[in-house]
Amino acid sequence: MTITLQSPANILPANHGLENRGGSATEVAAPQSPSADAPATFDDGLRLDEDSRAVFNAGNYAMGDTGASGQDAAASLIHEQRWGSGDQAVQAQYFKDQIEAHKNDAQWLNEYFSALGDDRVADLMRLSITQTANPESVGALGGSGSDDAVAYYDETVGDLRTALDTLAEGGYLNQADMDALYKDMDLDTSDKNMFGPTLVTDLFARSSADVQEMFFNSALAEGNDNSAAIASHVLARMPVSDQVRILSAMSQGELDSFVEKAMKGQFDGMDIRAYYGEGDTHSTVTIGGITEILGNANDVTVYYHARTVVPDYPPQLQKALFDATASALTNEDVFDKFKDDMQFKDELGTLTLKEHDDFLDRALDADGGASGEDLGSTTRDEYSKILEMTLFTPPLADSADSLARHIDDRYKSIGDDLENMGDAAFETKYGRNRAAMAAAFGQMTGVFFKTLDDGLTRVKGDAAKAAEIMDPLFKLVDFGVGKGLDKAGPIGAIVSKALDLTGASDAVKDGIKEKIESGKIKEAIEDMKDHGVDLTKLGEELYENMSDNVLPNRTDPNGTYQGQHGDVSIKDAWQNGYDFVEGAPTTS
Repeated sequence: MTITLQSPANILPANHGLENRGGSATEVAAPQSPSADAPATFDDGLRLDEDSRAVFNAGNYAMGDTGASGQDAAASLIHEQRWGSGDQAVQAQYFKDQIEAHKNDAQWLNEYFSALGDDRVADLMRLSITQTANPESVGALGGSGSDDAVAYYDETVGDLRTALDTLAEGGYLNQADMDALYKDMDLDTSDKNMFGPTLVTDLFARSSADVQEMFFNSALAEGNDNSAAIASHVLARMPVSDQVRILSAMSQGELDSFVEKAMKGQFDGMDIRAYYGEGDTHSTVTIGGITEILGNANDVTVYYHARTVVPDYPPQLQKALFDATASALTNEDVFDKFKDDMQFKDELGTLTLKEHDDFLDRALDADGGASGEDLGSTTRDEYSKILEMTLFTPPLADSADSLARHIDDRYKSIGDDLENMGDAAFETKYGRNRAAMAAAFGQMTGVFFKTLDDGLTRVKGDAAKAAEIMDPLFKLVDFGVGKGLDKAGPIGAIVSKALDLTGASDAVKDGIKEKIESGKIKEAIEDMKDHGVDLTKLGEELYENMSDNVLPNRTDPNGTYQGQHGDVSIKDAWQNGYDFVEGAPTTS
C-alpha cells in the first residue's frame, strides 16, 4: 500500500480515461519528439562507414581523447575496430570513458551516436558492461568478481542511463531511434545475449519515463513472447499513472494478447551483479512484469488529508486485467510456467477476491440478462484455471484461505436465496430469475467440484500436498458445539460431512478434528486415510450432498419456478447447469 500526503500536485485524476475498454484502442500519447532542427540520433545518413576518409584519417589522433568532437571520437573508435588490435575490452573502455565525460551533453551525444550508428552503439553498450579494461577490477568475462567490479558496473550502467535520458530530454531520441536500438541489442533472445536481462533491469527499467515508454513501445512492437515479457517488465516499473494510461488504451483483445505473451515469454537470465560481485554464475534475474502489474492493480494509495483511499488502478482496468489473466491461464504453457510462483498466486488470489462475483455476473449478463443461465464455455474454462491456480495447485499462497471463504459465502448466499426468496425479490437482487440462476449455480459448483477433484487426484498418495489443498477448505468448517454447520457455506458444510464417512469412533473423529483445528493437517489426512476416507472422492461427495441437502426439492415452497413453459424444478435447473461442466464428478 502506498501512503501519500495529499497535495494539488499528486492527487490522482478522477477520470482515468477508461471509456474505451470494450472498443478499439485509444492512441497512446507519443514520447517527446525531437525538435525540428535536431536530427534523429540514428539517422543512417550520418553513420560513418568504416572505409570512409574520416575514419581512415582518425588514426592520426588519440582514440580516447574526451576533448574531441562527437564525430571525431566516433571516427577514432571505428578506426580502432577496423585497423586496430580488435581488443573489445579496449573499445568498451574508451566508449565508457566518452559516455562518462559527455553523459549530460545532449548535442555531443547525438553527434557521437549518430556517427557510430545504432548497430555499433548497441554492441558497445553491451560490451561496456561485459568487457572492461578497468585495471582496478576483475570484471571481464571469466573474472571471479569483486566489490570493485560491481561498483564499476553500476557506474557504467548509470552513465549509459543518464546519456539516454539526456538525449531524450534534449529531443534527440525518438521512437524510431529506440526501435532500431532495441532490434540491434537483441535483448529478447536470452540464449544469444546472456547479459540482455541485466540491460533490461538495470538500464531501461530504471530510465526516465520518456525512455521507459519508448523502450516499452519498441519491445511490444517486436511481437514475440520474450519481447512482450521485456515490455511488461519495464512497464511494471514505470510511474503508475503511465501504466494506467498505457494499459487503458488497449482494447480487451490487445490486453489479452499482451498478458498472455508476456506470461508465456517470461524468462530468466544471469544476474550480472551477483556474477561481478561474487563470481556467482547461477543466480538469475527474472524478466517479466505481469505479477508486479497485478500487484499494482491490487494496490491503493491513502490520502490522509482527504480521508480517502484510491485504488492505484481504476476498477475497470482491474476487471480487464483479471479477464486477461484468466484467459492467459487457459494456455497450458502459461499455467505451467506460473504454477509454482507464490508471489503470482498471491496477487492473483487477491485480485480474484475482488473480481470473482462480477466476473461470473458479467458472463451471465452476456448470456441474456434475466434469463441468462449459461456461463459459456470460455468462462467455464477460465474459472476452472483461476480456481486450479489459486486453490488446488500446491504450493498455495496466503490468499487461498480468504478466497475459499469468499466463494463458500457466495455459494451459501445463492443457495439460501434460491430456497427462501420469492421470484420477484430474487430477480430484483440478482437481475435474473430463479431458474436461470439455479442453472448458472450448477455450472459454478460443477467447475469448483471438478477442479477440486482434479487437484486431489493429481496429488493422490502425497499427504503433504493433499493437506495443502484441504487446509483452506477445512477452515470453512465450524467445529463448534455439535456439528455447528449453520454458519458454514455449502462447501464447508459438505466437507465437514466427509469427516463422518468413516466408521471410526467418536474419539477418533474428535482427534481428527482437533488436529485440523491445530493446523496438523498432514497428520489429519493420514488419520482419515487410515479410517477409510478417500479425499480423492470428495468431489463426488460434494456433488451428492449439494444435490440432496442444499437445494430445495420440488415439494418445497420455493422448489419450483413458473417459467414460460410451466413450472421448473430448481434442483433440475441446477442439475442441467452442472451437467454442462464436462468431467464434473458425480456418483453415477
